[in-house]
Amino acid sequence: MMPYPVNKDLFEYKLIGDIVKEYPKTSEVMEKYFGWECLQRSSFKIKTLEIACILFGVDQSRLIQEVEKMRSG
Repeated sequence: MMPYPVNKDLFEYKLIGDIVKEYPKTSEVMEKYFGWECLQRSSFKIKTLEIACILFGVDQSRLIQEVEKMRSG
């Protein structure tokens, strides 16, 4: 079994709660893809962006592109 990557510098391995705390504007993008109800749940905030995308069937690369635009703009 291959070990799970531990590179926390990559955006997709960050916790959603940390992303929203560090970049509050990204909550708009998260709501678009996951719904506002998910952002209210503490259990959702402790998932990595990658895991949330897998669980919800979200295109991770598209989401990251939108989040990156929001962060830089």
